[in-house]
Amino acid sequence: MTSTRPTAPDEAGNKGLKGGALGLVSGVVVGVASTAPAYSLAASLGFIVVGGTLAAGVKAPGIVLLAFIPMYLIAVAYQELNKAEPDCGTTFTWAARAFGPITGWMGGWGIVIADVIVMSNLAQIAGQYSFTFVGGFGLPGVAALANNNFAVTIAGLVWIALMTWICYRGIEVSARLQYFLLGFEVVILILFAVYALVRVYSGTAEPYSLIPQWSWFNPFTLDFAQTIAPALLTAIFIYWGWDTAVSINEETKNPEKTPVAPPSSARSSCSARTRS
Repeated sequence: MTSTRPTAPDEAGNKGLKGGALGLVSGVVVGVASTAPAYSLAASLGFIVVGGTLAAGVKAPGIVLLAFIPMYLIAVAYQELNKAEPDCGTTFTWAARAFGPITGWMGGWGIVIADVIVMSNLAQIAGQYSFTFVGGFGLPGVAALANNNFAVTIAGLVWIALMTWICYRGIEVSARLQYFLLGFEVVILILFAVYALVRVYSGTAEPYSLIPQWSWFNPFTLDFAQTIAPALLTAIFIYWGWDTAVSINEETKNPEKTPVAPPSSARSSCSARTRS
């Protein structure tokens, strides 16, 4: 099967990237999809609630909002760096220019190592939920495979291979797939949230359910060292992935502005996380 990669004259910066392939909407979709709202909540929310020495409990919404502050400041810094030099190398390129090749090398390999660690975790979650989903159609034997490490590993490798093939096909194919996955993910999350709130306010939810309070958005009543700091580190993971929009800057129209126009933008153009 032939690749969708362009010929050399159309390649962005002679890196094999297709310049001008994505617009603002596509960049936003890829960036938001890379944060993987559903996966991030499933993998992180429990640790935010109980992850510290003292549980954050109902203050978890406040912790999540607090974690947005450092991520926003980083996004602003990325915006300025991208305006000066739009390069898909992002951290590696910018750090090397500002502080020298050693710092750039460390920053670049730090991202690669983080990707390897995270992708193995993502593959595990994808494998487990795949078996759980299929088993939900009256196949308890398949659902039981979610607790089988070997089966989960094989399923995770299959997902990685599939995503790698999609990336190989080209950034436009990846973006179109993200349109579908992100739309499906967001719709399900909205329906789930609405259903849960209706059940709570109508008094038909589980006995342990609580009515949301504005005080939940104030985390500063908690101990910083024992609760806020550890929960904050976990909450930051929810936002991780926004910088994908910057990593695909050389493949977007108007690369100095388009990738950083939205407030969200994590990895290379072929590693946009499909953790839905």
